[in-house]
Amino acid sequence: MAAISFCNRKYVRLWPVLILLSVALLLVWRNLQQAQKLAASSKIGGHKSVGLPTNPSRPSADFHLAHDQHPKFIQREDSARTKELRSLLKCRDRSLRFQRLQHGEFWLLQNLVMGRRSREVGCAESVTYTTNGDFTFFDNLEMVVSRWRAPVSFAIHTPGYDLNTTLDAIRYVRNCLPESDSIKDWVSFHVYFPNQHMPDYVPYDEAEVLLYPHMCTLANGSLVSPPYTRIPTTESYKSRANLTYPINVGRNIARLAANTHFIFACDIELYPSVGFVDQFLDMVARNHSVLALDPRQRRRVYPLPVFEVETGVQVPADKDELLALFRKQQAQVFHLKLCPTCHTIPGQEEWLNRTSRADDQLHLFSKALRKWKFRAWEPFYVSDNTEPLFDERVTWEGQSNKRIQVSYYCSFVVSVSQCNILLQNYAMCLLDYEYHVLSPAFLVHSPGIKQTGNGDSTRLQYAKEMSKFIKNKIEPEYRVLFGENSACKT
Repeated sequence: MAAISFCNRKYVRLWPVLILLSVALLLVWRNLQQAQKLAASSKIGGHKSVGLPTNPSRPSADFHLAHDQHPKFIQREDSARTKELRSLLKCRDRSLRFQRLQHGEFWLLQNLVMGRRSREVGCAESVTYTTNGDFTFFDNLEMVVSRWRAPVSFAIHTPGYDLNTTLDAIRYVRNCLPESDSIKDWVSFHVYFPNQHMPDYVPYDEAEVLLYPHMCTLANGSLVSPPYTRIPTTESYKSRANLTYPINVGRNIARLAANTHFIFACDIELYPSVGFVDQFLDMVARNHSVLALDPRQRRRVYPLPVFEVETGVQVPADKDELLALFRKQQAQVFHLKLCPTCHTIPGQEEWLNRTSRADDQLHLFSKALRKWKFRAWEPFYVSDNTEPLFDERVTWEGQSNKRIQVSYYCSFVVSVSQCNILLQNYAMCLLDYEYHVLSPAFLVHSPGIKQTGNGDSTRLQYAKEMSKFIKNKIEPEYRVLFGENSACKT
């Protein structure tokens, strides 16, 4: 009797162990069943569709796993010109990719939204137009892309809630404009913001930006107004936080993100003549001597003449149309009334007197060093992206972000496109760069001729302080870094 009682107690102690083993076996069996189902579905090629995120401010992890793959790239067949130039330039193809980076005191989402064709463009296949701005500059993008028809690298300053407007603007220009398909093909957008002025929301990647479609029409069929026109500049986060615009940060971000050998660093309000990219690459392929391939040669860049036209005038597509506007006195050299020497090119009268029939193919028209007569020149040019970067200590409000200081007009009166290149060009003068002006290609500023004005008093004071800082601090640094040259003036 005692023995039977002992055995019963022994079995009672084993029951919990048996129950736990049974549960474990059941879980293993269920996991195996699920694994078999997943394997079967993957063989068939099907997958569950990813719906809208449960949290409207942040899509689910499953969404990002499903969208974290780059689109499949179909191998392209390079043209004979591209193969020849790649061998000549000894450049290497590089795909664009999204990166979260720190750039000084800024957070940068590089290639947040990429151009479909720009993503895999070859290093010698095209020329990248690198530019910058904030959401208020988006109205220029369609004109630039319609004329450039090649990669555009666009860096956008987006402090605080300005990022939300910028994301809306990106979706709008990619979906609601006549040139939206071209913008999807060519424009890669980079957004950056100060670490002291973080947005409340930052998208995870391109898929999240493009997940929410932008409505282009209202219920009554009328067009939705662009988001970049609905918010007055005074109501932007930048204005309310009294921030300066770090234009040279944007310029450098756009340059560093380019994946072509040649770039054209330009202000987004400057529109190129039609067909320039193919004309430039054809010129190089036709005549290799236009490049400084011998290390003993002076380094060189390729400026385009810059003009402005009256408000309401159609932007000229080619030199014939430009000269016709000159004859009607509806066009003139850029900022002629503000700083006559800032955009005067070598041989300007001859350039204007030669018709496009005489300039059938793009060619090197004239050359100069940025010294003596041309020490105040502010050219926009094609380069191989090896010239010095822009000095990021200088801002738009300082009015000297591309130069150091020239005259009263150039330092304190003119707009973002004026007197903001010569600080970089001062360094290039010290490095003895040559400037080879092209013809018949050119740039035209968005319509409207800038008149002489007194300028904003706050901005004038800021510009004076910046000019003093440049003269006493930056200019001596450049002479140490790049050498002395008495012919180079600031």
